[in-house]
Amino acid sequence: MYFWRKFWVVLIACAALAVAGESGGAKENAPEEDFQRYSVVPILGYTEETEFQVGVMALLFLKPNEAAGKVPEIGLTAYGSTRGQLQLQLEPYYYMFHDQVCIWGLLKYQDWVAGYYGRGNDPDIDVFTNFNRKKFQYGTKIESRVGLPSTLKYGIEVHAEYTEIDFEQGEIEDLPDEHSGWRNGVGYLFGLDSRDNINWTRHGFLVQWQQMFYSDRLGDYTFDVESLDLRGYSSLSKTTTTAVGFLWQRADGDVPFDMLAGPDGICRFRGVESLYFGDNQAVIMQAELRQYLWWRLGAHAFFEGGKSGRYFSELVRNDWHRSIGVGALLGLNLKQTLFARADISWVDFDHLGLSFYVRQAF
Repeated sequence: MYFWRKFWVVLIACAALAVAGESGGAKENAPEEDFQRYSVVPILGYTEETEFQVGVMALLFLKPNEAAGKVPEIGLTAYGSTRGQLQLQLEPYYYMFHDQVCIWGLLKYQDWVAGYYGRGNDPDIDVFTNFNRKKFQYGTKIESRVGLPSTLKYGIEVHAEYTEIDFEQGEIEDLPDEHSGWRNGVGYLFGLDSRDNINWTRHGFLVQWQQMFYSDRLGDYTFDVESLDLRGYSSLSKTTTTAVGFLWQRADGDVPFDMLAGPDGICRFRGVESLYFGDNQAVIMQAELRQYLWWRLGAHAFFEGGKSGRYFSELVRNDWHRSIGVGALLGLNLKQTLFARADISWVDFDHLGLSFYVRQAF
């Protein structure tokens, strides 16, 4: 079965050393020791793809400038495998001007083996060619509400990436161009955002349009990508939340095959390899029920659908990929409702997949 060949054979054993100080966040006039400073999640697992995998996820929390302000954080992820695969990631979040400006950053190095299943909506799960990818990536996104009503936002994003890709001998003969080199671009976003919290949203909605432009004047390739992201949230009780999402993506121009529209396998259509079904356009729909249980534990159940196509008419005609699954949540900072999650999904009612991440899927 595909599960035994390509995804997790043994479920990752995650233990959390979640608190330094009290479990709550910053409070007005609270003593210094009441502020949670960090969370650490060690990871140990085994897959056919990675063999033994060992890593750690750590979050450093910084005291906000205001007592009721959002807590800045710096995330660090590092993991490797006995096959020589390695990923290092630094991801800070900062808030300024009474939380009206959010600055997100990303610094990432990846030396990894992944599978290429061909382009389009109908891949064969057992037919693929592995490729080696070395990637160094830098990104910055600035979102602001300054000068607008509180539910409106705008922003800019910068993406700089150098990638080297080499295909191995495999079962797919029609391989794409590697597009090794620089992929550098800038873009903008506009959004209508009434979410009460971005970590565990209990009510509100998000409507966001984003467009990124990559140019051979900045790097080695010229293409553009855009997305429309729609999300809605509702509370059934103090501990139960429903979430629904819709994502449309489009990529046009000399697009690298690993930047086509399609699932990322972690947040949008979980449990598959990134761009398992990828093309110039893709749509992904999600629904999830989230439940806080006790202590630092929670759970959720979800349903996801997705498909891709070269043109919009083809996208409409193509069949849906479907997935149902459940996940476990581990609280890293309860005051900030920040959880790590482990999801297991039944993809196309044929094979199993697993994904692990900090924060909710959407």
